[in-house]
Amino acid sequence: MTAGRSYQDSHPWLTFQFSMEFGKQAQLWSLLGEAYSKCRHLTGTPLAPGVARELAAVYLVKGALASTAIEGNTLSESEARDIYEGRRQLPPSQHYLQVEIENVLEALRALAAKFETGAAPKLDAEWIREQNHRVLAGLELDEHVNPGEYTTTQLVVGNYRGAPPEDVPLLIDKLVGWLDELTAAGSGESSSLRFFRAFLAAVLGHLYLAWIHPFGDGNGRTARLLECAILTRSGLVPWVATNLLSDHYNRTRTEYYRRLDAASRNGDVLGFVHYAAEGFVDQLREQIQTVQAQQVRVSWINYVHEVFADQPHTEPSRRQRDLLFALHPEGNPISDLRRLTVELAERYSGKDGKTVTRDVNKLIDLGLAEKANPQTLRPRMELIEAFIPGASGTPVADPKL
Repeated sequence: MTAGRSYQDSHPWLTFQFSMEFGKQAQLWSLLGEAYSKCRHLTGTPLAPGVARELAAVYLVKGALASTAIEGNTLSESEARDIYEGRRQLPPSQHYLQVEIENVLEALRALAAKFETGAAPKLDAEWIREQNHRVLAGLELDEHVNPGEYTTTQLVVGNYRGAPPEDVPLLIDKLVGWLDELTAAGSGESSSLRFFRAFLAAVLGHLYLAWIHPFGDGNGRTARLLECAILTRSGLVPWVATNLLSDHYNRTRTEYYRRLDAASRNGDVLGFVHYAAEGFVDQLREQIQTVQAQQVRVSWINYVHEVFADQPHTEPSRRQRDLLFALHPEGNPISDLRRLTVELAERYSGKDGKTVTRDVNKLIDLGLAEKANPQTLRPRMELIEAFIPGASGTPVADPKL
């Protein structure tokens, strides 16, 4: 340690050390092994371009909203998605909530663009200051807060005191140096070990930046951007998964703050890392289920098109196909079928109930739909399981039979 520094007495937990000994952390390594496997699964999963873009948008919005919600932003996910797509402008009294979301979205987009072009930024002190400037841009701030500049005021957040302001520049330099050491891969090092290093560096970087509290405001958002950047830079975590930790922290906000506090009060850094790893794995499991559901949907659409390729290319056939695609997986009341979408309402305009009945019967005859009860029609999407190895036992040669 550097002799004579105030933080050594006030913040003795800022040691910039973390043991990677397997024997002491067997459960953590098990979690990280599963996380690595699931990230590889996600990376190797083919998706239609439209589906991939939609998933990227969904998780980008989730990450931005989560990172701001932890610190009090009250917007809903649908409102955040509208802001992302430029469809919503909040009234003046709520404008700051919109700016908070937009700032994090912009920072995440800029991060993604850098890595996509191969111009990965150096995650140094200047980069960290730049992220803080981004998240605070355009917001009304206290007089002592200068976006992107280290605080010169002793900060107190709840019961926690930030590091002494005079030590902040040194501490940030020590942090970025330590993170570089953590992520430095040895010759011939396996991708799994590089993943473990990246995950630990990401979580510890987040933790230490929150501890140091170098800025007058926006420290949590800046810390979570650093975490996301380290995971992205590793090349071993798909972009759609790099914001999952922010979502985990937001969903478990009370535990998040408890773990942060325990890490400084009791030196339980391993507890915080384990908490993050457990949440990351849970989120990856959920994300994989979402991706698999999207894959099933794409396979279902392709299968339906194959079935209808053998049918006459007429307006009724096109209408029946569109009706099938509009059905909810668990079914819809038959009385509502003609109004499921604007397009269907136009197609059924001027037609009586017998037309709907004929369309329903045709889909049932083709084996593509069935009545869940006398009043409800549902698509038989489970037919796709016949094409998934191990999903339905003995393979079925033709699900239509």
